[in-house]
Amino acid sequence: MSAQSLALEVKKVGSLELAEYLDATGRDVADVYRGNGSWTSLLRRAKLIPAPAMPVPGEADLLKRMHSFSHIDDAERVDAYRKFTADKAPAYDDLTEFDQTLARMLFFNLWDKAGGFSSYADGLASLHNQRTVRSELRQLLTHLERSDRMRTVQPLTGPHSHIPLSVHHAYNRSEILAAMGVARLGGQLPGYFAQGVLWDEKNRTDALLITLNKSERDFSPTVRYKDYALSRTRFHWESQNSTAPASPTGQRYQKHAEQGSHVLLFMRESKDTASGKAMPWVLLGPATYEMHTGSKPMAITWRLHHPLPERIYSRMPNTTLAT
Repeated sequence: MSAQSLALEVKKVGSLELAEYLDATGRDVADVYRGNGSWTSLLRRAKLIPAPAMPVPGEADLLKRMHSFSHIDDAERVDAYRKFTADKAPAYDDLTEFDQTLARMLFFNLWDKAGGFSSYADGLASLHNQRTVRSELRQLLTHLERSDRMRTVQPLTGPHSHIPLSVHHAYNRSEILAAMGVARLGGQLPGYFAQGVLWDEKNRTDALLITLNKSERDFSPTVRYKDYALSRTRFHWESQNSTAPASPTGQRYQKHAEQGSHVLLFMRESKDTASGKAMPWVLLGPATYEMHTGSKPMAITWRLHHPLPERIYSRMPNTTLAT
């Protein structure tokens, strides 16, 4: 449906609230954020709110980033992102270390290439003048909070308990890299990260970002690895073509338990959603090396610490009937 057709529908419904429009039409929130769309742009196109006489610096770019919040499926992020964008939001420097990590997840979700800011405090403080952006984000979070996608938080524990990620919940690249402390101002920025594997030295963790369905359009034959669930607790994964069992990386995969390092698996069905946006990953949680075959790539079987729930397992291709 074109933006103009959506705007006509928005005008007919006549509400300024995103949730009310979605309830009235039965549309998915992805319809609002198709292309570079936003709820604010639809309201302006429908003449329900006026366009600003003078454009607010940075507003247009931030509205184009609203789609990157539409996958949120836990109350922890809803509450945190709402708090950090409130009229009287706490200063970044006054937050606990855990909340600062959540704030960085918000920051990089809004500015995955840093947005020209030299500190997280400055970036988040700049949102005070972005009333339209904050209003739209509030409305989106309210809709998500009421939707059936909300899941009970199952936080990481043990060596990962300080990382605000929850098992079997969805996260985009910016949130994952920020949560693990890999993304940082003056260093690695999410907008320039394209790898499917990540060694996080600080947390001594290998994060494997797995895309199950690798299309010919998006993946060359050399990186079209065979990744799939063998059962609810076992996952078959192929390493990069450069990884041999005797290599440092191959040895770390095999001996991570005895060497004190860890493995986290993240999985998504395909590179993009039906609306053309990057599909987020679901955190499958920590995993333990079980066995491997081959070299360059290594075909590794990982034992998942948390069994896959039916809603995830049933959507996976190439799964066996094993339990």
